Amino acid sequence: MNSSGSSNGNKWAKQQKQIDKKLVTSLNSKKIPTYRQFKYLPRYLSKKESTIAQIALVVFVISLMFILVRVYQTVTHIVPQSGGKYTEALVGSPKYVNPILSQTNDTDMDLSRLVFSGLLKIDTDQQLVNDLAERYEISEDQKEYTIYLRNDAKFHDKEDLNADDVLFTFESIQDTSYRSPLYLNFSGVALQRIDDHTIKFVLQEPFTPFLSSLTFGILPEHIWAEISPDSAYLAEYNLKPIGSGPFAFDNYTKDKNGNIKSYDLKRFDDYYSDKPYLDQISFKFYSDPISALEAAKNKHVDGISFVPNESKEDIQKRNGNIEYHSLRLPQYTAVFFNQKNELLKTKTVREALAHAVDKVSIVQNALGGEGEIIHGPILPGYVGYNQEIKKFEFNLEEAEKILEEDGWEYPEVEEGEPASTVREKDGAELAFAISTINSPEYLATVDVIKQAWEGIGVRLEVKEYSTKDIQKRVINPRAYEALLFGEIVGTDPDPYPFWHSSQSRDPGLNLAVFFNKDIDQLLEEARKTNDEEQRRLKYLHFQNILADELPAIFLYNPVYTYGIDKKVRGLEGHYISVPSDRFSGIEDWYIKTNRKWGKES
Repeated sequence: MNSSGSSNGNKWAKQQKQIDKKLVTSLNSKKIPTYRQFKYLPRYLSKKESTIAQIALVVFVISLMFILVRVYQTVTHIVPQSGGKYTEALVGSPKYVNPILSQTNDTDMDLSRLVFSGLLKIDTDQQLVNDLAERYEISEDQKEYTIYLRNDAKFHDKEDLNADDVLFTFESIQDTSYRSPLYLNFSGVALQRIDDHTIKFVLQEPFTPFLSSLTFGILPEHIWAEISPDSAYLAEYNLKPIGSGPFAFDNYTKDKNGNIKSYDLKRFDDYYSDKPYLDQISFKFYSDPISALEAAKNKHVDGISFVPNESKEDIQKRNGNIEYHSLRLPQYTAVFFNQKNELLKTKTVREALAHAVDKVSIVQNALGGEGEIIHGPILPGYVGYNQEIKKFEFNLEEAEKILEEDGWEYPEVEEGEPASTVREKDGAELAFAISTINSPEYLATVDVIKQAWEGIGVRLEVKEYSTKDIQKRVINPRAYEALLFGEIVGTDPDPYPFWHSSQSRDPGLNLAVFFNKDIDQLLEEARKTNDEEQRRLKYLHFQNILADELPAIFLYNPVYTYGIDKKVRGLEGHYISVPSDRFSGIEDWYIKTNRKWGKES
């Protein structure tokens, strides 16, 4: 065919295509195919084209859904919703869920914290804030504290809470028949009922930390007034309490031996403050820490009250939902030297021992890095904390030099005999014993100390005790030479109970059995002044004397770690005074959520 014929053929084909297009357009003026037309599409697609089309459709739908979800998440935010149950493992068993009897049992304190409310409370920032108290006034001489109660507080049985309940609670503490652990805190404090919602405390002398002692729960007079003080420890209300806190007692279960195995609380819907989101809190009790840890590993509980550092990794291997929350305790661990011991009375010996303690190694090995090295009894963040306090840095050469200059030498031995590893002076060995609790943390700590002290020529005997035994057999009678122990200083840094000479005997907490008249005077004056700057200066002076005298080696401020399932949100705070403080802000904990339109405020 010639080129002219080919050109005419192409021209005819184009004209025919335009005619066909006009014909189709005349049948449907819309450019987009109709649904009926789409139904015939698969007939004209090959198998490969059909597969591609289906995949494209799926990708389109998924992409559209993803875009819609992202848009929804952008224009809304998560808000807590009421509902849900939180279950926690505790070691021990409840006995007295009663705020004036619970101070000697962590389990009782945990439950009391949730069931009862006090005049004041500690918030998640460890600040003292109003609770049942609407406001308070302090007299100029700082001896009178007038508390004005809020008028909307109710007990769980719907009875109103008023000044009579406050008066009854404090008078019960002061009644020796109750044998309340709080007795010493309020001995000598007079109370006056002003009206239904006002009460006054009158102190014999100024005591600045007084307000911080008003955080325990208030008892309902209409229930406890009918119970004889002599029978208080036997009352059913110790296990079926009626308080005014955010959660009310629901029920408990026992095993065949009569041991309480679980304890349930429910939200109190008439609570006067912000109501909790959680419907229920349930506690399961275990006889020992290992059993409680196993419950957390096996997901039998949502949380565990305390997790030792050495157990963290093991728990997470089996329960990846557990998150750890580390809180700083107002507590210090130290080695206290009993000043009645002739050897440890010697200041140069104590200085050498102080230089031979590797605090960095202790924090790393005993605490897994979760602790803060300290050099004095007032912790960071508290009134009077002294960052520039005299420090005895780790230096074995300096320690040995001090001992040698003080006459402590290694004894000569006959040829062929092994060299002595214990220094002597005037025929006496450089030897003593250190007592401590048989917990992993303390035993790891004392192991670091023992190796270092033996390295400078000390013969050190380690005596291990259970928590119960060390209190009764060792601390109360001061039957130790050196003591590795921790002291909880509370929300107020008042060192009086721990370092005033009047506290050298049980039940005082002067564990070094230390006396210094200047320190006594400073501590007496500091707790009477309401001038924070004056108080700070007196505490600085007190610490300087203590650092110079060295009656104890301050080691570290530990961290309290507890584990909670990731589903529980709303936890805040970085500091606690006692383990039950982990429930500060419990009203904000939540499990269930919803989404609300708009940006989060």
